[in-house]
Amino acid sequence: MANCPKCGRHLRLVDWKQKCPHCGANVFLYDLQERLMQDADKAEVQHFYFQKKVDRAKASYIGSKLAVARIVTSLLPVGAVFLPLIFTEPGSGGLPKTLDAIKLYSLFKEADLGAFLDAAKAELTGRLFLAALVCLILSLLAWLAHFALLFLSCSPKGKARNISLSALMLGFSLAFVLLIAFTPNGAFAAVEPGYGAYLYLLLNAVNLVIEILVFRQGIKIAHKQCFVGGIPIEEYFEMQKNGVPHEEIRAEQYRRMTALQQEKERELAQENKEKEAEKYVAE
Repeated sequence: MANCPKCGRHLRLVDWKQKCPHCGANVFLYDLQERLMQDADKAEVQHFYFQKKVDRAKASYIGSKLAVARIVTSLLPVGAVFLPLIFTEPGSGGLPKTLDAIKLYSLFKEADLGAFLDAAKAELTGRLFLAALVCLILSLLAWLAHFALLFLSCSPKGKARNISLSALMLGFSLAFVLLIAFTPNGAFAAVEPGYGAYLYLLLNAVNLVIEILVFRQGIKIAHKQCFVGGIPIEEYFEMQKNGVPHEEIRAEQYRRMTALQQEKERELAQENKEKEAEKYVAE
C-alpha cells in the first residue's frame, strides 16, 4: 500500500477508507494540486527526452541537403541487383544465360539445391561462384541494415555505424565482382560480371562517398523547445542544479503559466474584436 501524503505513515490493506487513520487527512484530495503538478513535471521531462530522440531521427533524414541525398544514394544500389549481374555459358550447373536477383532467387527456390551445390563444389569454378553469391548476399544484408538504421544517424555511434555498414556494402560488392571476373571457365559454367554488377559496385561506392561527406559537413539538429510548467526546460534544469527551493520553482511556474494564459486571452480577445470589425464593415 501507499503512504499518507500528509503524515507519511504507511497505509495497510485494511485502511481502505478515504481518510488516513493516523492524521485524518483525505488521502485522495490532500494537496491534490501539487501532486498533479509533480506528475505534470515528470511527464514534461520525459517528453523532453523523447523529443530529443525524435529531433535526432528527423535530422538524420532531412537535417541537410546531403542527408536528403543520402536517402536516394542508399536506395539506388538495391535497384541494380535487378539488372543482369552475371553472364554465363551454362554447363553442368544448369545456370541460365543471365542472372539477376530474381533469377537467382528462382534458381535456389525451384532447383534441386542439393544437386546444384554438389555440382558447384565439385570444381574450383563452382566454389568461386558460390563464394561470389555469398558476398552478394552479405552486401545486401549490409544494405538492409544500413537503410534500416538511417534514422539513428545522429545518435552517438551513428557516424561509425553508418560508415562501417557502407564500407561493408562496398567491400562485399567488390569481392562479388572480382570473384566472378576471375572465376576460371569450367564444366560447371563460364561466368563473367554483367553490367548490373558493375553498376551495383559503383552505386555502393557513391553511397560511401556521400556518407562520408554527410558527416564531414555535419548535421545541425534543430531541437524543439520544451517547457516544464511554463519554464524552458534548460532553465528548469539549471534552477534544480543551482539548488533553487522547490517552492520558488513552483511559484515561478504558476507566474509564467498565468502570464501565458493571459497572453492567450488577449490574443483571443483581439481576434474576436477583428472578426466583429470585419462583420460590421460587411454589413
